[in-house]
Amino acid sequence: MAVSNRPDRVLFGPPGRGKEASARPAAGRMCAHPECETVLSTYNTSDVCWLHAPAAYRHPLSRD
Repeated sequence: MAVSNRPDRVLFGPPGRGKEASARPAAGRMCAHPECETVLSTYNTSDVCWLHAPAAYRHPLSRD
């Protein structure tokens, strides 16, 4: 949890939102693609592994 004694100062520590185990998908999920046996990470919110995810094209210098 981020900690600061003064509100005008920088907060130190990990971000407090979305990192808890209860906010992540269940462990042991399998890729939804037929015949793929990849076990997905709890940090992967997608239903498929990186190999079966749709390609995301973006310019190399894009800041998005």
